[in-house]
Amino acid sequence: MTRLLVLGNSHAATLRRALPVAAPEWPGVTTDFWGLPGAAFAKARQDESGILRPDPEDAVSQRKAGQWNRQDHVDLTAYDHILLVGLRYGLRPAQGFMRALHPLDWGNRSGALGVSEGFLRAALRAEIMAVLHAQNARTALDGRFILMPAPYPAASVTEPGPLHEPVPAAVARLARAADLQAIYDEELMEAHKALGLMLVLQPPETQDRAFLTKTQFLEEPGRDARHMNASYGLIALQAMARHIPDLYPDLHPALTGKRIA
Repeated sequence: MTRLLVLGNSHAATLRRALPVAAPEWPGVTTDFWGLPGAAFAKARQDESGILRPDPEDAVSQRKAGQWNRQDHVDLTAYDHILLVGLRYGLRPAQGFMRALHPLDWGNRSGALGVSEGFLRAALRAEIMAVLHAQNARTALDGRFILMPAPYPAASVTEPGPLHEPVPAAVARLARAADLQAIYDEELMEAHKALGLMLVLQPPETQDRAFLTKTQFLEEPGRDARHMNASYGLIALQAMARHIPDLYPDLHPALTGKRIA
């Protein structure tokens, strides 16, 4: 019996809603979920025995752990594969200096500063590695983990109204925004590779354009531009699960000995 855990913050909870649809495709696999809202999950820590618990000094974390999960703690050592979802990898500060410095598009705006691609990559790598090391201090990351970032905000953040976010909107409008995302994605992948970790990027079919998600995937389109619905959750869950031979053996013939017809 293979045991699979979906772990993370509110973005992982989106994948939980897709488990009843996806799990029947995986005979011999048991699936569980454990998560907390973002700030509470960021304070949860794994002890020496492998048990992940909420911050014992945070009453909100304690309450949410009981509301969100079957148990207020989870034994990470009990799982063969762990899908960790929802880290932001310093995207907010990264987009802040993308906007300010216009590293690939600086010539289109008077007075903007130009910086080299090497500087940009180094700054992105520093932000990403800081997030990974901080998470590793809370939950020891190993080869069982497959990670996926939090989804990009929906395209509605670029429109006037209550969901407007100036920095993501400005970055999405840059003439070479797609090049910036390509660099960001490459640095994400390289950082995880350097630590021996598997990262699955946000599925491209869910993206509107660079750094934005299609509004059709929003759970509450008029109220929240960042949390996605079960349709998004299913696409994301299946994209991660395809990297697990136990779940999709026909996609891993070299590991399973099977041939692809």
